[in-house]
Amino acid sequence: MVLLASGTFMVSSAQVNTVSQAQSMFIYNFSRLIQWPDSYNTGDFIIGVMGNNELYNTLTAYVAGKKVGSRSIAVKRFDDPVDISKCNILFIGNTKVGKMNEVVAKVQAQSSLIITERKGMIDSGSAIDFFMEGDKLKFVMNTQNAQKYDLVISKSLSDMAYN
Repeated sequence: MVLLASGTFMVSSAQVNTVSQAQSMFIYNFSRLIQWPDSYNTGDFIIGVMGNNELYNTLTAYVAGKKVGSRSIAVKRFDDPVDISKCNILFIGNTKVGKMNEVVAKVQAQSSLIITERKGMIDSGSAIDFFMEGDKLKFVMNTQNAQKYDLVISKSLSDMAYN
């Protein structure tokens, strides 16, 4: 059971043992609350992960067999900004946020939702930043950054953000 409350997906402890499990749930739910341009609505729905191997492994397991609409989900690992290829969602872990300028330069002509796990990276170009408040995982959002990449954020997702 996933409950939504002001930027927080609250889940029972039986469902989420780690932050990466909660992040995986968020990311999957984000995929259903955002519209991508038509050119990004064919083939697999691609989620890229750079800088967080635990999230990559957890997310890969979490989305196995799930779909975004009628599209299968594929999770790709990127080691460096130069490796980034077309993806719908791009998650940048704490170990790689120092390369945010390179990431933004690499995806500037793409329609990728950029998510980080460090609050404040919105100022560097991300659309969503995860952060912990006590034992709760929350997120802040900048819809203008998403709009730069031709993404349409649903009102329900905007309302959930902790802004």
